[in-house]
Amino acid sequence: MGWLQSTSIDLSESSDGGTFSAKSCISSDLNLFADDEGLHFKVGLAEKTFKKGEIQALRTIREEKTLPAIWILQAKLDDGDWIDILESYDEHSLLNMMNGIASKLLLPIKEHTGRLVRRDEHGMGVVEQLARYPDRWPRPDKLPSIQFGFRRGQDNVYTTIPTRSTQSALLFFWGTFLFSIAIGISMLFIRSIGDTDYTQLIWVFIFPFLTCGYWLIFNSNTGQLESRHKLIISATNISLQAKFLGLIPLKTKIWDLENFVDIDANDDGRLTLFVGDRRYSMSMHRREAEWFVGEVATQMEQLMVDRINDVRKSMNLELKEAFKKFDVNNDGNLSPDELEAAIDEFGIGLSKLQMKVLMRDIDRDSDGKIDYSEFVERFSSMANSQSTEEE
Repeated sequence: MGWLQSTSIDLSESSDGGTFSAKSCISSDLNLFADDEGLHFKVGLAEKTFKKGEIQALRTIREEKTLPAIWILQAKLDDGDWIDILESYDEHSLLNMMNGIASKLLLPIKEHTGRLVRRDEHGMGVVEQLARYPDRWPRPDKLPSIQFGFRRGQDNVYTTIPTRSTQSALLFFWGTFLFSIAIGISMLFIRSIGDTDYTQLIWVFIFPFLTCGYWLIFNSNTGQLESRHKLIISATNISLQAKFLGLIPLKTKIWDLENFVDIDANDDGRLTLFVGDRRYSMSMHRREAEWFVGEVATQMEQLMVDRINDVRKSMNLELKEAFKKFDVNNDGNLSPDELEAAIDEFGIGLSKLQMKVLMRDIDRDSDGKIDYSEFVERFSSMANSQSTEEE
């Protein structure tokens, strides 16, 4: 099938009816919705339904050699064939539409950005994934060739990710910018014939200024001219500051840590950072991308440990004293309930999911409790900055 060249996609989700729906304009309206029975399409008089179980997976791919870019949503049927569902110029909405369908039908997905989502990961953010599936977060060693890393700030860690602007958007920007300069010079020449009034030089700047203004508005909606994002992670939030064309710092965007949706890398080294409602994707060497994903998880865990250590030190408690205060029943071990009660009592401010991540991180022998040696080993080892980040 494959309905083509949708320019806009309106998404909606109904918790009452348990459906996910989308509406898109082609030559006629396309209505799509997923419910417990399957995936349904209606465009004009034509209707098509795939029953639940007939679709095994979803993916997006980019149509090669098209300008502007076109992205295709495909479904894998139970016979192993991939079929086109929709082609769109609206990358962001197409990806969100796939996520909505896959979440409802519990399908694995593969985004062209490099992000992969298993059936059991839908609706989970990074913290919940760390808590539930720690084995899916490998921690490879940092290679000497990796020239960026995390640095430690006050109550946070930060790094500059080597993101790049979208090449097609960058090409259009420079084309229109140079064209605007040419127009400005032409206007200067026309207006200054027989006149040496230097105020006419304003024409050289007006059109490039208007062009840059247009592209700033375009970028605010798409992010396609942003690069070199500065990523800052604390125990409670995550923030990103991009640079327009890699040069001009833009306003920092801040989200609660629960809005850190995903970070993933594929076998080709394509890294995707999904924060809030936007994906930031970049190409790296495969080992660089794998290390970065694991390092984000490591740094998030260390921030939780540091948060407890900071409170402990502010109360002038040695490790042995802190352990005794946490160990309410004096059995020489900390249970998950005791750790949670201590974190609440001392106002450390970690969520329940973060507590699960912390418990799993400290409990090295995985026996479901923290003994004194595990407690001392983890809380006496403060992270040292080993970054070689280049700003």
